[in-house]
Amino acid sequence: MASLQSQVVAGCSKRTEFPLIRSKAALVIIDIQKYLSEPKEGSQKDESNHHLYETALPRAIQNIQKLAKAFRRVRDETDGGGCEVIFCYLHSRTNDNRDISLDYKLSGPTLTNIPTFNTPPEQLFLDQLRPDTENGKGDILLPKTSCSVFLSTNLQYLLRNLGAEQVVLTGQLTDQCVESAVRDAADLGFFVTLAHDACAATSQANHDKGLHGAKGFARIVSTQQVLQEIDNGSNSNGERKRRSGDHYNQDYPYACEIEVTFPTPRHAEQTQRVMEVDQEIGDRVRKSFSLCGDDKNVLRISFEATEAKFLRVSVSSCYDFLTVALKVFQEFDHELHTDS
Repeated sequence: MASLQSQVVAGCSKRTEFPLIRSKAALVIIDIQKYLSEPKEGSQKDESNHHLYETALPRAIQNIQKLAKAFRRVRDETDGGGCEVIFCYLHSRTNDNRDISLDYKLSGPTLTNIPTFNTPPEQLFLDQLRPDTENGKGDILLPKTSCSVFLSTNLQYLLRNLGAEQVVLTGQLTDQCVESAVRDAADLGFFVTLAHDACAATSQANHDKGLHGAKGFARIVSTQQVLQEIDNGSNSNGERKRRSGDHYNQDYPYACEIEVTFPTPRHAEQTQRVMEVDQEIGDRVRKSFSLCGDDKNVLRISFEATEAKFLRVSVSSCYDFLTVALKVFQEFDHELHTDS
């Protein structure tokens, strides 16, 4: 199966066109561990603690449990790889935490005193959500000592070795470690999915802030959508459906769709008529046209191509034509001048 990156048409493809594929996906669980998920003895009770421990974390953990169960099932029942479950958690590699990041050393006692190398394994994880390394192919454990999991672990290296191009990120805190992981993963060339209801923060405002910071780098979806995509993410030959509900055509595996809004339905219809006459030469690209929108003033153009390069040329040519058409309307259409 071709890499997902090879199917991207620059400037045209959207993140929503790449639902999860079992063989390409990995679940990453960030900082869900006893040290960060249970109130400290003697800690001051305040509104942020109450929201995190009583509301946000219980909801997130419940959803992460569902995701881990689904990923493990697919991972262990298929031979094609994928659906790995990776726990990333605070755990220093020394007995005095001298190896943790400078940022953590400057961030107060909670992050300065993370579990050490001598911390017993049974004290690291929650009873209700812990790595399973004994059943099936087993989960992967990655101790980290910084905010971003990609900086203080070999997560990128692992994901490449596992053939994972898509990462589903969960955990805490939404506006800190999770958001950092989202941005780093996107810059490193992964397709990022953030399960918003499988993340937690100290307040709803901070949670929303983290989601806002991540939206330019990831698909932000519900746990239920991730579960549905894992159940339906691959067709019989392992290839990706281009968009939800589309029929995959292996002869034209590269697809794109653009929509252009015109001032009036008449302008949209005139443009469609002209463009329908100018069909593609040969059979490497196929185009179809339709009018949509409440007023039928939106022209939708759908492309299918045998190779990405042919799709890129066709879409670029289409944009050039649309630019000329809009300039002609603006300069010579009396109705537009009258309306203005």
